[in-house]
Amino acid sequence: MAPDRMEHDKPSQTSDLTLPCLIHDLNNVFQTLVDAADLLSTDPRWAALSAAMLRSIERGKGITESLQASEHAAGAFETILQNAIAFVEDSLVAGRRPGIRFACDVEPGLELRRNWAWERVLINLFSNAVRAMPQGGTIHVSARRRDDQIEIVVRDEGPGIAPEILNDIFKPHISTKSKGGLGLHIVETIVKQDEGQVRASNRPDGRGAEFTITLPAEQALARPTHA
Repeated sequence: MAPDRMEHDKPSQTSDLTLPCLIHDLNNVFQTLVDAADLLSTDPRWAALSAAMLRSIERGKGITESLQASEHAAGAFETILQNAIAFVEDSLVAGRRPGIRFACDVEPGLELRRNWAWERVLINLFSNAVRAMPQGGTIHVSARRRDDQIEIVVRDEGPGIAPEILNDIFKPHISTKSKGGLGLHIVETIVKQDEGQVRASNRPDGRGAEFTITLPAEQALARPTHA
C-alpha cells in the first residue's frame, strides 16, 4: 500500500476504535465503583448510599450500551422521564439534600428518538431546579402533543431567573447558580439537534423558573402519531 494511502487511512482507523476503547475503559471504572459500593453496603450507615451508587452505575452502563448500539435508539418519554427522575433522586441521597418532589403530567404514547440524549436534557433541567430549591420543593413536568409540535415544560419553585441573565441563560458558563456551568447550554444543543427550541422564563405566578421545549413531532417522535 502506498504511504500516502496508509496515512489517509489512519484517522479512520483511529476514529473507529475510539468509541469501543472509551466504553471498555468506562466499564473498568464502573467495576471499581461497584467494588466500592459493595464495600460500603456492609456498613448499615452507608447502605442507602451504596444502593444509590449501584443504580447510578447501572444507568451509566445503559448509556454506554445505547451509544454503542446507535445514537438514534428510541425510548418512551415516560421511561426517559422516570430514568431522569431516578438519577436525580439518587444524587440527592448521595448529597443528603432535602426532599425534592416531582409532579408529572405526561401524554401517553410519546416515544422520542435518541433516548439517552433526552435523559440528559431532563437531568440537566432537573439538576438546575434542585439547585434553585435548597430547602426542597416540587419540580413540575408536563409533556404533550400540540398539533404538529411536542411541548415539554419543566417548572420549579425557586426564586426564578435573574433578569440580567435571562436572555443569556443558554450560553456556555452562564448559570442560575453562582458558578457558571454547561448544563443549560447542553440542553439547548440537544434540543436544536432535533430542530427544536427551548425557552427560559419566570413563571407568571412568581413561583420559580419555567423551561419550555417545543419540537417538530415528525422530527422528534420515533413513531409519529396523528391527532
